[in-house]
Amino acid sequence: MKILILEDEDPKYEQIAAHVQSVIPEATLQREKNWLDYTQAVANAKFDLILLDLLVPRSGKDGTIEDHHEQLVEATRHYQSKSFSTPAIVLTRHSLDAGDFVYNLNLVDINVIPFTDHGEWREALKFKLLAAQPKKKFDVVIVCALEKEADAFEGLGDSWGAVRTISGLICREMQVGPYKTVVVRAQRMGLVSAAVTSALALDRFEPRLICMSGICGGVAGESEMYDLLVTQICHQHDAGKWSATGFKAEHYDVQLEVPVQNKLVEVASDSSLSAYLLHGLDAGRTEVPEGKERVSCNIKIGVPTSSGSAVIAEDGKTATLAVGQRKLAGFDMEVYSVFEAARHATTRTAFFAVKAVVDDGGKNKGDSFHRVACLLSAKFVVAAIRSGVADVFKP
Repeated sequence: MKILILEDEDPKYEQIAAHVQSVIPEATLQREKNWLDYTQAVANAKFDLILLDLLVPRSGKDGTIEDHHEQLVEATRHYQSKSFSTPAIVLTRHSLDAGDFVYNLNLVDINVIPFTDHGEWREALKFKLLAAQPKKKFDVVIVCALEKEADAFEGLGDSWGAVRTISGLICREMQVGPYKTVVVRAQRMGLVSAAVTSALALDRFEPRLICMSGICGGVAGESEMYDLLVTQICHQHDAGKWSATGFKAEHYDVQLEVPVQNKLVEVASDSSLSAYLLHGLDAGRTEVPEGKERVSCNIKIGVPTSSGSAVIAEDGKTATLAVGQRKLAGFDMEVYSVFEAARHATTRTAFFAVKAVVDDGGKNKGDSFHRVACLLSAKFVVAAIRSGVADVFKP
């Protein structure tokens, strides 16, 4: 948040600045001490909020104190000013009984607040600060259904933030190269929660790319433990109708756009990617699949997967999911919703998902492979972001 403060008195400025920082710690403050510098600043830069006094010197060279309320509207609301529509607050100790002065300022969103030693101005300013906060924007949104999936990104980017609520969503900010990124965790697993979380993130953060990382089940014969499934087309396997003859599926699917798919193929073809994915995993004995000496993974690009809101933990059940999908490689509980939300975004948004296989949907389903699988999928996502997937639709 960028705030312009016109105030020549140091004690008063320090009080205002301290209060602003207590409400919005990350706010950037620009102070001007005279009217001439203020008019130049407000004309040449875009601010989120303007705080000002009216009795200030004319300029840096002319210390004559003048009341500038008559010039305030013209200077602040000039149509060529970059801060033409920025809300403004006059914080003054002087009498407000000046005819229609206060009324006229209110008409153009310039509010007048008495600056007194009693401190009533603090609550009024706090309200205005919170209301004027700019919309938080990110280049990339990563959606995760589980906390362990989100935590896997720690240390993979160039920075890693604490858990905080941003626009009503559970988030952790990170920087991946030039891309401002946020990891958003859904409130729970499943299609509904993933759809709500993705739709809100798309609307509030306006990213160029939304993607999903995490763990999934695999289909025997098509995928093995720790395989990375980069979904090319995803359908919802629990949509349909139950009747006396059983369940009849209604086939809904969403597939990647060609430019995104091509970029992901480039990422997976990088000869250094495999070493990057496996570096530093430090797998324990129980994290190595039976019959193997070490952790390994295959990257499966362009595979079909399916999503449903119920966990599958029954031997033979996955065979029913493959109806209509001869090469179905895996299944999860969220990817379809993320793809569908991105498809309906108001601006064209790139999207993809990669999940690592941790079970086959049978009775032996467990958590032994989750840590390593979360890391593998998170690393692939970071590699894809660094490669520029978010820029595929740039002109």
